[in-house]
Amino acid sequence: MGIDWSAGRYEATGEMLLPVSELVVAMSEPLAGRTVVDVGCGTGNAALLAAARGAVVTGVDPAPRLLEVARQRAADRGLEIDFVTGEAAGIPLPDHSADVVFSVFAVIFAPDPGAAIAELVRVTTQDGTIRLTSWPPEGPLVVINKVVGQFMAEAMGEQPAGANHPKPLGWHDRDELRAAFAPYGFEVEVERRSLTFTAPSPEAFLATSSEHPMAVGASQALSTLPNSAELEAELAARLLAATVELNEDPQAFAYTNDYVVVTARRG
Repeated sequence: MGIDWSAGRYEATGEMLLPVSELVVAMSEPLAGRTVVDVGCGTGNAALLAAARGAVVTGVDPAPRLLEVARQRAADRGLEIDFVTGEAAGIPLPDHSADVVFSVFAVIFAPDPGAAIAELVRVTTQDGTIRLTSWPPEGPLVVINKVVGQFMAEAMGEQPAGANHPKPLGWHDRDELRAAFAPYGFEVEVERRSLTFTAPSPEAFLATSSEHPMAVGASQALSTLPNSAELEAELAARLLAATVELNEDPQAFAYTNDYVVVTARRG
């Protein structure tokens, strides 16, 4: 089953990830007068930043609620942005319509990476740029996700995610991405950066994280089990233990996670 990105309150996560959108947009300047498509725009971080720099922007996302949040944020700033419903594997825009295509921690969730890449390429102009971000397969975020994944597999009586399934595309991996984009004549470069997540305490960080759509989905799955309250408490305890161990700031909470910025252009 896919992720319901309208569930919970992704706004909190969007705030944490804003510095990444700021970097991606800065790397793409000048943007004035250029057409920009933000694929998986969520609450609109990259779309808003690009529009504020004079770009003609379209934001695409499958989650109706997040699109409404993005529209309201644009209206509050006096920015004109066209926000439309769509998937990465079916971008509702004409061929070669974007000078710059962004996807900040979004296309990496596409169920069919090949179809998503084909669509990113299709909507990009001949001399355009695709710029996306992804997480590497190590770091605090992976540790936390493994805690949840293993617990959910135990609770639901299932194999852990990935067991007996084909290896997904490594959206962080330069060689895999070059192979995926090569049939379209695109060259790929990958840069590694880092992002620090902060909160007043580990408990406060987990409270915010619990609003993420993926966390809400896990909670909803546990609620279908007869001992759901006990399971929720056990998962919370495991997450707190992992978060405390990862904490870099004894006076509050912080952890630093690497991420990659992928830039693809026609050769």
